[in-house]
Amino acid sequence: MIVLEHEQITGVKGIGIDITPIPKIARIIDRCDCETLNSLFTANEIDYCQSTSNPHQFYALCFATKEAVGKALGTGLAGIDWNEIEANITHDQLTMHLHGKARIQAKKRGIQDWFVTWWYWDNHIFVHVLAH
Repeated sequence: MIVLEHEQITGVKGIGIDITPIPKIARIIDRCDCETLNSLFTANEIDYCQSTSNPHQFYALCFATKEAVGKALGTGLAGIDWNEIEANITHDQLTMHLHGKARIQAKKRGIQDWFVTWWYWDNHIFVHVLAH
């Protein structure tokens, strides 16, 4: 169970949640060409996912992060390229970086910081983001 501190709850400017089925992402990844893969994911995300023993799970994590961040920005991914939201995955932590139009949208909303959590359950990835 994750307990948020008072400072993490106050000043919330956006909330985003996404649930992504790993088999759905696996079908997309297995069918797409290199150009399509690069339009969906950053080079760092692709490198990380390909270096793991379960790339589809981590592609699903990156995908769900992008969807959740788009929701927290209040725009979805309309007008934002998929690879402008980058999930950075370490052994025990998920952070994200915004580029281009996603970064501009966050600045317009006064978002300066992100709190990102994720879970794996029953072949699905759940991502929750709070924008401060």
